[in-house]
Amino acid sequence: MLHQNKEVVRQQLLTKLEDLSRRDSRDELIRERCNDPMDQMQNRFEMDLTISVINNDWETRKAIETALKLLAIDEYGICQDCGAEINPKRLEAIPWTTLCVYCQDEYDCTGVAASPPKYRRAA
Repeated sequence: MLHQNKEVVRQQLLTKLEDLSRRDSRDELIRERCNDPMDQMQNRFEMDLTISVINNDWETRKAIETALKLLAIDEYGICQDCGAEINPKRLEAIPWTTLCVYCQDEYDCTGVAASPPKYRRAA
């Protein structure tokens, strides 16, 4: 990856990380108690949605931090599962991705990486 291109990606990642840091959804978790069952359902729905947003932001933050580390050691753009080069258009759309489209699809369908972890047995 060219040094100039590397710096552009680094700035994109840092900007996204800053945007996520500014947005704090935890205040939305504070709700007042109500006795009406419909209001309770609505409050529960809104709380679940807020928790989902917080979780998504946290996962994106972690992915950005990982992408920045990979960028620093010149492994950015390489699938962390299969080792193939990640399509540049995919990286352009989601700069913090660490998986190629095939491994991401496998992960989305099964919840685990496509290839098993490379652990050696101790005994």
